[in-house]
Amino acid sequence: MVNGNAHGLRSQHLAGVALATALLTSCGGGGDSPAHTPASRATAAGAVADVEPQLVKPRPGTFGHLFNLPAFTPPSAALNDLGSPAGPMFDPNALDDNNPNREPAGFTYLGQFIDHDMTLDRRPLQDSPVPLNELENSREPNLNLDSVYGGGPTQNPELFDSTGRVRLSAGGRDLLRRADGSAVLFEGRNDENMVVAQVHVAIARFHNAMIDRGMTYAQARSATILHYQWVVLHDFLPRVAGQSNVTAARNGELGIYDVNNPNKKVMPVEFSVAAYRFGHSMVRRAYVLGANQGVAVQVFNPDGNDLRGGRPIPAANIIQWSNFFTIPGTTKPQPPVNVSRKIDPLLSSGLFTLPPIAIPAGGPVVLAQRNLIRGKSYGLPSGQAVARELGLTPLTNAQIGLTDARFNGEAPLWFYLLAEAQVTQNGARLGPVGGAIVADVLVGLLKKDKTGVLHPSNKNFKPITGTGFRMGDFLKIAGVAS
Repeated sequence: MVNGNAHGLRSQHLAGVALATALLTSCGGGGDSPAHTPASRATAAGAVADVEPQLVKPRPGTFGHLFNLPAFTPPSAALNDLGSPAGPMFDPNALDDNNPNREPAGFTYLGQFIDHDMTLDRRPLQDSPVPLNELENSREPNLNLDSVYGGGPTQNPELFDSTGRVRLSAGGRDLLRRADGSAVLFEGRNDENMVVAQVHVAIARFHNAMIDRGMTYAQARSATILHYQWVVLHDFLPRVAGQSNVTAARNGELGIYDVNNPNKKVMPVEFSVAAYRFGHSMVRRAYVLGANQGVAVQVFNPDGNDLRGGRPIPAANIIQWSNFFTIPGTTKPQPPVNVSRKIDPLLSSGLFTLPPIAIPAGGPVVLAQRNLIRGKSYGLPSGQAVARELGLTPLTNAQIGLTDARFNGEAPLWFYLLAEAQVTQNGARLGPVGGAIVADVLVGLLKKDKTGVLHPSNKNFKPITGTGFRMGDFLKIAGVAS
């Protein structure tokens, strides 16, 4: 996916970043679940094709590497110590961990939803090397909402009513549930916690609102996907990766993800196993959900009175979305009361004892340890090696606070990218390496979708409320915010 003859930076865009980073460092700073092909979608607002997608089985060999670099293989004991509750990644939940831009916390969970829409790797965690050619991705990496729609009414009729609307609970603010409380979903991970579950509900309700406007099922699906992709491109990505990286990726200036090379793998593990896991650092210990802003609910706690999913959402935990996103026209104070954490090497204390619903295959209950071990087993290069490959001056382990001599002067890619965000951006967004990878891969996936928002056939597409359409507008049209 990296151009074969490219050493160093692929573009003038990253050359500027390289200079900035060099100046900074010189100063000492810092299963078998089916997926489906996308439906034919809108070429302009109100013009959508009525085509039912076809399901395909997941295929092995869809994961691969962005970079032809050696795997970084520090001792597993060093990785476990780095990620342990007694290690340097444990966050005491200090108030100064707020994102300095006060980015709304809703983007943490929109990011989780996006992840579930791109990848599903069912392989259990292991310490030994994983043959990437054997891995299967059970999601279509096209941001086409197969996590919501499955195979459509024909192949997943349990998800829809006779009009083509997505079925939800009575009142429409929770997922459709069985008698035992489990959700009726194509993508079960969207019930991992009560916030991502309600993001899923909002997407479903946007679809239903399109049917209320007179669209068929396929037209509503098409319109929903295009508006969702618009939000990813114009609201989510600029906040986490930086607008300059998004613009450069759209212009083909980054040269990291080769979307047009049929011999390259669709889903790079440097992205799925490291760079895109930046969102774990943004998770807060607790959130205010409803109108009572004096009550915050923990993500996970031992007594289970928390936000874990797999059960009906209590009325008190139905989200007032102005607590998570800026809602146009709202009378609520802005920014929202829930601000995301910084992107940095610290993880909230609630992520150091994961409940079984979050780790059904077993293994360590500490999220940081799981990420670090997975990165090693998937053959990820070190963060410094990737920075050098992109022509950037890498941060040293001393600069990123990694003092353990067992790492031999290099850092695990996931940890490096989190630390890079802290050192170079004060945790407001991803740094030069992480931002470029995330922007180029996500924009590349959108370009690869022949019926997506970045395809030339959709160059005239405009969202319902105009080009300023953002997540708050999406929620208002969905009828879950006002």
